[in-house]
Amino acid sequence: MKPLRHPAFPFVIAGVLTACGGKAPPSPVSPPEAGSNGGEVRTAPLPSRNFLDVSSFPMNRLISGGVAKDGIPALTDPGFVLAGSADAAYLMDEDLVLGVYLNGIAKAYPHNIGWHHEIVNDVVSDRRLVVTLCPLTGTGMVFDGQGEGNGRLELGVSGLLFNNNLVMYDRRFDDTLYPQMTHIGIKGFGTEQELTLMPVVETTWGNWKRLYPGTLVVSSGSTGMYRPERYSTYPYSGYREPASAPLFPLFPDPDDNPILFDYPPKEIVLGVRFGNVAKAYPFSQMGDDRAVINDRIEDHNVLVVYDAAAGMALPFSRDLGNLTLTFESVPSSDRRFDFMVRDLETGTTWNLLGQALAGELRGNQLYQIPAHNAFWFAWATFWQDTAVYEP
Repeated sequence: MKPLRHPAFPFVIAGVLTACGGKAPPSPVSPPEAGSNGGEVRTAPLPSRNFLDVSSFPMNRLISGGVAKDGIPALTDPGFVLAGSADAAYLMDEDLVLGVYLNGIAKAYPHNIGWHHEIVNDVVSDRRLVVTLCPLTGTGMVFDGQGEGNGRLELGVSGLLFNNNLVMYDRRFDDTLYPQMTHIGIKGFGTEQELTLMPVVETTWGNWKRLYPGTLVVSSGSTGMYRPERYSTYPYSGYREPASAPLFPLFPDPDDNPILFDYPPKEIVLGVRFGNVAKAYPFSQMGDDRAVINDRIEDHNVLVVYDAAAGMALPFSRDLGNLTLTFESVPSSDRRFDFMVRDLETGTTWNLLGQALAGELRGNQLYQIPAHNAFWFAWATFWQDTAVYEP
């Protein structure tokens, strides 16, 4: 791999990364073994490329993350406590959580837990879920854990990485591997089987508590692995800094993927994908305050609402029955939300969770599109022909 130097990638990518001063960057693992209408669309000047085709998946690019299988211990059915409990004291209001709300039950899965466990196999209101977080790619994703005739889906950490991304294994079959971002089986009994991605609300702990005051949250004292204070400490030092480099080399070579340089490596983007068609919404492009974006991705009408203070960007379908709605921002009358949206077609007011509160369509719910946030370098490497929102 040729060394890479670029203003957006201040380090050298050549085997093991080195920092500007010549010292190795802080690393928790060992080096690897051998409001607008969509804006412009920018694509890489390469044929459509991604890693969804299992028959051509580059298995030789799987590398060790420096830990053995289950060396990072996934959690299964951990204990939960209410937000005000001492067992939730490891969380600050500005910390990020993955929030799930089903049938009147709200649960929060903090990034703080994901840094150390990466996978939580859980049940919410009788619904089996697998909540996953890859700290190296910034990807928090929730999958349906119901299984398909083979019992409950339970995932573990394989110890392998692909393009810095978590590779999970299926504990039902042991030999099946799923890269988190493609979530298609690339090896073993589950080869070519795709996990079902589910909607999630990624936001700050303070905002999630505001949305759901009665929320449950993973108890730091229930994991049976580490002392509770460990969950207050980010183990990757300055890794989240926007200009910092990925920990491990990328495939394809960054020189062959020029779109990679359009944003800093750790810029947070909301990534929305329909099959082979992907689009990124960089947080920096959505403003310092809020955004209401009416967009279209191929034949899908999409609404993105963005609340900068809450660290929250959520995508919804703008189609409701035979209507395609167009939204604008309006002031909020509910202290749980910094603003709301109103559709121009019927004048109905909706909150940021897609619930119609007042007007002709009151009582309706917009469909939240399953999607997730990611570091820019990860999204642009997995989906090299991604479109990118620009106001």
